[in-house]
Amino acid sequence: MSQHAISNHDLAHAYVLLCSWGREFELIYYQLRQDWLHFIRPCVHQVLHLVTEAMHKGPPICYAQWTMERTIGNLGQEIRQPSKPYENLAEERVRRCRVNALLAVMPELDDGIKGHPMGSVDLGEGYILLRKRDKQPWLPTRVEAHIIGEFIEKLKSGMQLRISRNVKFTYDGRERFGEVQYFTRLAMDAMTEEGADEAWWFEDIALIHLYSLPDEALLKISSHMFVLSKLLGEFVVMHVKSIKSMVGMIPHCLQHPSEDRFFLMEKPGLDISQIGLPYSVYQDNNDLDADIE
Repeated sequence: MSQHAISNHDLAHAYVLLCSWGREFELIYYQLRQDWLHFIRPCVHQVLHLVTEAMHKGPPICYAQWTMERTIGNLGQEIRQPSKPYENLAEERVRRCRVNALLAVMPELDDGIKGHPMGSVDLGEGYILLRKRDKQPWLPTRVEAHIIGEFIEKLKSGMQLRISRNVKFTYDGRERFGEVQYFTRLAMDAMTEEGADEAWWFEDIALIHLYSLPDEALLKISSHMFVLSKLLGEFVVMHVKSIKSMVGMIPHCLQHPSEDRFFLMEKPGLDISQIGLPYSVYQDNNDLDADIE
């Protein structure tokens, strides 16, 4: 429900899950008794209306309280005259609405963000490769060099380095998670390409340390909300444009220190991860159990 764009399929799943949660919550804490109703906060009941309100008004993240407060703050920053603050604020709101309506009708008028950070390279399609970050040059490790060598057959210099990040990317047709060791531009010999205008061209890639596939049992129990993985010893080389978004992989502290696990945390507003494992909110748990005689 925190996405900027929600499909009908996601809305149907969210409605079933939220109604099931609300019913179980009320049965546990006040057992549908009117004299215990004060134990239930209004927010518990309000959650049940998120899906129906989204069908009428759109995604909640576009009109919820924190969005309105942020908008009021932005409009207040645009006021430059101390006199008549409320009148000026109303005028700024009208002006903002007119601009938004015009951009919605004619998106080509939106120039977007002008300029890029110094030293960056525009890769197109909304991807920007930032400049290198390390102060001293260094060579990849044996494993990293081997993976890059398999990708390009030879390793070239001129890497653009930056700090490691956890990302969500497309790998073998499904969404996976990994820790980016670095981004780089590999110089490729263009003389082997027919009709090449230049002697060299650049391949923009990322060396990624893979996380394992999520624990299926925990995914099922949590209705695909708790994604738990461990960091593998496997590296892959991916095109930069296969990366979909940044994610957080938070350490999950278990009893045994040797069991390093990480759970997924995504920024509200972005598209939720499609893990690719079979799941349906309409599936009865009893159907998965063996018959008891």
